[in-house]
Amino acid sequence: MPEAKELMLKEYASIDSELPGPAVIEKLLASAGQVLAVFEGKKFKGLITAQSVAWCCREGMIFKAKKAGQLLLDPCPEVFVDTDLTGVLAVLQQHPVAAVKSRQGKLEGVITGPLLALKLAVFAQELEKELDAVISFSSDEILIADREGRILRANRQFEENFGVGLDAVLGKTVDELEKKKIFYPSVTRLVLDKKESQTVIQSRRNGRKLLATGTPAFNDDGSVFRVVVNTRDITKLNSLKQKLEEAELLKNRYQQELVELRQGYLGSGDLIAESPAMVELVKMAQKIAAVDSTVLLTGESGVGKGMIARFIHNCSPRSAKPFTVVNCGAIPENLLESELFGYAGGAFTGALKEGKIGKLELANEGTLFLDEIADLPLNLQVKLLHVIQEGVISRIGSTREIKLNLRFIAATNRDIAALVEAGKFREDLYFRLDVIPLLVPPLKERREDIRKLTAAFLEKLNRRYQKEKTFSAAALSTLEAYQWPGNVRELENLIERMMIVAEVDEITPLQLPRYLLGGEKTESLRQITTGDLPPLKEALEVLEKDLLFRALQQHRTTYEIAKALQIDQSTVVRKLKRHRLKEE
Repeated sequence: MPEAKELMLKEYASIDSELPGPAVIEKLLASAGQVLAVFEGKKFKGLITAQSVAWCCREGMIFKAKKAGQLLLDPCPEVFVDTDLTGVLAVLQQHPVAAVKSRQGKLEGVITGPLLALKLAVFAQELEKELDAVISFSSDEILIADREGRILRANRQFEENFGVGLDAVLGKTVDELEKKKIFYPSVTRLVLDKKESQTVIQSRRNGRKLLATGTPAFNDDGSVFRVVVNTRDITKLNSLKQKLEEAELLKNRYQQELVELRQGYLGSGDLIAESPAMVELVKMAQKIAAVDSTVLLTGESGVGKGMIARFIHNCSPRSAKPFTVVNCGAIPENLLESELFGYAGGAFTGALKEGKIGKLELANEGTLFLDEIADLPLNLQVKLLHVIQEGVISRIGSTREIKLNLRFIAATNRDIAALVEAGKFREDLYFRLDVIPLLVPPLKERREDIRKLTAAFLEKLNRRYQKEKTFSAAALSTLEAYQWPGNVRELENLIERMMIVAEVDEITPLQLPRYLLGGEKTESLRQITTGDLPPLKEALEVLEKDLLFRALQQHRTTYEIAKALQIDQSTVVRKLKRHRLKEE
């Protein structure tokens, strides 16, 4: 809002208070604003206008005998330089002119009614130009309507959004334009109905999407004065958002593949199959790889179900697409849903504001391997069944459905049929997963594979640790004779242990753990079972350490050990540290 200093006349006419009356008339007629400022020396005394001179004549005063100081307006109306327009108008409603003073009392200028009208007209024109510039140069559509819904202004972006010239809409009501389907729904009509801001998405016949937000401007009595509508074409924004999500998806896939590469999972996916059981299994895996049917891999822990799953993926038409692994037993239940389905920004406390892509989306167009599927909670079994059947998901906190195209391979070392009977696993999901069942045989039933598996692990570990270790023929025979309750995983763990602790390049039976030799137990366990009777506490300690040592040979993680021994994972960690079986 303009202030008095912007509205005043700075170059005013000034006279001395002793100037005779006739001379005052001449000065008054010659002044631009028909107002005179009267000074006594340097001191401002007041203002003279035609009205004040006429008043003196009306009072019968001998005009020729009067001087300027006797023709002043009384009282002299005054405003300060920082008085706003409202204050100036209040004074000029009572007086035709006002002196404008600084806060120190110095005269800075004068304001008259005609001058104020002219200044306001100029301000109005400038505001009009400014408003036109703001509206015209906005990249978004701006439309202004009155309280009747009649369009008063719109910019050229309106023409681009709706394909209609401004001449066809200015002066028309939004009801008329809505009936003609120029835009629908009308956000202006919604604002006028509800008297509050409204946002709608409008669709064009060419497929473009427009986000329109209407905001009301109110009179002092609360009635709607104007409605300002801002409309933005969100087609490009949606396209950019989709590209951003695709880039995020690609980034996550690369991160996952990098992790798998470090873990040694990536490669040709070739399997070692010398034994008849494995040869038959590989033939079947190659056959089913060509189709998208769901596969359920069963078998003891550590037999290599994950390698079979990757082999199937690598032999399938989806081999160039992601192979995504989810261990249903290793992820806490309260995190598993968000890990699988992802979540929208702000879906729950602690959620990333940009949201997160779930494993199901990461696996899109590829293969999702659900390890330890029997550990999937019942509430998530329902959701997984829906995904397998319908091929769509929604992130947590979002209603938008995402179409997926992926293959499912599940694995478990538990008897799912028994779990179904016990009501711990959904029968309908079991049948969906068990389309093609594959049983992976334990290592004790495929002893012909042990030498080649050992050679493969040696090659990988020699390269990792920059060594040249080998196993003697006798050591290999010992490995072939062992029962391997931990299967291939136990064999790999043993070879890595030998790689680190054996001080010779050729590993013989002398370097192998005693429990491998003829099925014997560990040395400490043998002593307490065959020697003098030990204290119970000491015997329990030895037995506990032996169990933990064997568990380490058979399982990769403390979660798996805890499940096998039926104790808490935190207890496993604590006891491993106490027996110095795991680095702190």
